Amino acid sequence: MSVPFRAIHYFAMVARRGSFSKAAEELFVSQSAVSHQIKLLEERLGQALFIRKGRQLLLTAAGEAFYQNIEEPLAQIEREFSQLQHGDAGFVRLASYGSLAVKWLIPAVDRFRQRYPNVDLTLTMLTEDGGFERALADCFITTQPPKSGFEVTHLYDEYLYPYCSYDIRARLDELRDPSALLAFPLLSATYTFAHATPGYDWKMWFKQGGKRLPNNAKVHHFSHLLLAAEAAKHSHGIALLNEFMTTQREREQELVRLPMHGLKTGDSFYFVVPSTLSNRSSIQVLRDWLVELCQSQQAISAY
Repeated sequence: MSVPFRAIHYFAMVARRGSFSKAAEELFVSQSAVSHQIKLLEERLGQALFIRKGRQLLLTAAGEAFYQNIEEPLAQIEREFSQLQHGDAGFVRLASYGSLAVKWLIPAVDRFRQRYPNVDLTLTMLTEDGGFERALADCFITTQPPKSGFEVTHLYDEYLYPYCSYDIRARLDELRDPSALLAFPLLSATYTFAHATPGYDWKMWFKQGGKRLPNNAKVHHFSHLLLAAEAAKHSHGIALLNEFMTTQREREQELVRLPMHGLKTGDSFYFVVPSTLSNRSSIQVLRDWLVELCQSQQAISAY
């Protein structure tokens, strides 16, 4: 049995406008044509979808339930049609790691929307690498770009720097030697390096500074940078953090970067987009804005 798409479209328009006449005006058809399609739909469903109370046109319980179920799918169809029709659609979905989105993208995204008010940007979380499905997003920020079929733009190379609370910073005297940090617990994020053992980030940081992490060093272990950062904010110790995982407010009020060397993790972050979508203007302006944002962040971070 075929689905009466025209009748469903007319029904959604009437439900949205609360009026047969207003729906007819927007659809550029007669009011009788709208009434006819609604009658056909009600006959097919075997239920009344609208009821009149005085001069008001209201949805019945069945009509309300039906409208709630079809409203978002119809909106999605309209968005997809617009993208195919215009090519340069202003709707773009960006997927990134959750911690990067929370700490870096969310605080900055309002500036993007102010600069490009006609671009409808939606953020979503990238939970694992390799899942670059079109159903998830139009473009992605990742450390593992696909090898073919995508346009790849380098954003930044990841470095870790020692961060602590302002309270701990006030209690640190000499910082010429990495060993000065051993007066406080070291907060380690295991997930930062693939297949790393606990404390590996600090072992590599000390090695980078020409020292060896003592066996008796007090190291507290966390799975992710986000957790280590929260612990550092609460004066639990000193953490090695990616500056893109800290907000400007945190750096001004809660976390201070110690003037010591950084550790390159070997990871780089990339903006990737399917080659078939790379010419869309909304994606191009988003890519250029992200590159600019990264450059600004690196300039501010440089000591």
